[in-house]
Amino acid sequence: MSYDIKEKFELADISLIDSQLEKMEKMIGFLTEYNQKVNLTAITDREGIIEKHLLDSALPLKLYSLKENADCLDIGTGAGFPAIPMMICRPDLKFVLLDARRKRIDYLKLLLPELGVCAKEIIHGRAEELGRSVNYKGRFDMITARAVSDIPTLLRYAAPMLKKGGVFMAMRGAKDELDGEVKRISEKLSLSLEREIMYKLPGGDGRRLILFVKVN
Repeated sequence: MSYDIKEKFELADISLIDSQLEKMEKMIGFLTEYNQKVNLTAITDREGIIEKHLLDSALPLKLYSLKENADCLDIGTGAGFPAIPMMICRPDLKFVLLDARRKRIDYLKLLLPELGVCAKEIIHGRAEELGRSVNYKGRFDMITARAVSDIPTLLRYAAPMLKKGGVFMAMRGAKDELDGEVKRISEKLSLSLEREIMYKLPGGDGRRLILFVKVN
């Protein structure tokens, strides 16, 4: 069994059952093989994928209490981060995966059946376009974005699609500190900064910053 995955997650106080470990293992294998044909990530070593993709994606679920069966949107999901590790850890979450690049969408449509993980939708498109659709206005309990665009722009895209009380989770490198522009845009969009968490991944790989911005 995937003891290296299990041990890394346990360092972050996340326990995975065998079926979850198997899904994580399959995701590593599928990504590594597919990435040889189509460039999806610059992180290609096993340890890097476990720490910087899988664990980094799942860890926010330990930092924020999200209700069961929450409707979620992952903006710029790329190779499925953070959404797919979150869905493996929390199968109740109902994720819509959004990305503007067709090659990533094609990859996700092949990957999910291999893992036995179901997304509510996989959409080839842009957040600014999705937010103008009546089908997505005020729909989501949580919207995630991991190292995608700048925070003020993401706030503008995400705000129309969040439910009242819904949270936007921006996952960044620690260099992306808050500034006055973020606060100004948040207030203009009737959002409030609920939490700002700085942390390190187990093993000490860099600093991470997560912003939790909530609809008032």
